[in-house]
Amino acid sequence: MNDSINIFKALGEETRVKILLLMSKRSMCAKGIAKHLNITEAAVSQHIKILKESNLITGYKIGYNIIYDLNEESLKRAISFIKSIINSYGINMDLEKDIQVRNSNSLICLHDCKHKKCSHKEIFKEELTMKICFPVKSNEGIDSIPYGHFGTAPLFIICDIESGEVKTVGNGDLGHEHGKCQPIKALSGETVDAVVVGGIGQGAITKLNSMGIKVYRAVEGSVKENLDVYKKGGLVEFPANHTCSHDGCTH
Repeated sequence: MNDSINIFKALGEETRVKILLLMSKRSMCAKGIAKHLNITEAAVSQHIKILKESNLITGYKIGYNIIYDLNEESLKRAISFIKSIINSYGINMDLEKDIQVRNSNSLICLHDCKHKKCSHKEIFKEELTMKICFPVKSNEGIDSIPYGHFGTAPLFIICDIESGEVKTVGNGDLGHEHGKCQPIKALSGETVDAVVVGGIGQGAITKLNSMGIKVYRAVEGSVKENLDVYKKGGLVEFPANHTCSHDGCTH
């Protein structure tokens, strides 16, 4: 597997890919490659060195020049490696040992898996996320009422669905400038999987989504009631282009 990894590392640079494309048409010397790609021979030499170390190309001398050509056998092995990943069977034995996979039907989730994924008939199913954040005005535990806006909520109630733990943290970004909410700072560094709130600005949604956090619209009722609706899949996720309209706000 190490040979394949070295090949992919070598291919992770645009110029080296262009060099291989040139060689797929004809054998070439370093000077010819430099001329075609409009780069210096010194730069070509550095790329050639990496391509040779990964066995992607071979070189042979003709007169005073060294001519380079593709090493088709190495490329074929890399293609076979990729096919072994795509296929549900015939996995490369070295890869199998590294990731401890026998076949797709034997894949099981680790006990401490964050999202509780399991495999059945080659389909991964993702269960409910674990930590749900509710912006609230006052701390009444799961009887608190979700607040109407994320950025100006004084507190956050964080509920761990798996353990049942309920935690309260203050809004670390409460005094932020209008339209410049910083979700990470607001949550005081807490890790959450979803936010349930009455209203939220587009900028905050974008930032939360970029962190892998989904944002849902709260329904009327307490945190507990919203959790029950969430577990049944009844909460609606805010669209990324949502515009907040709390108290005349349109950010």
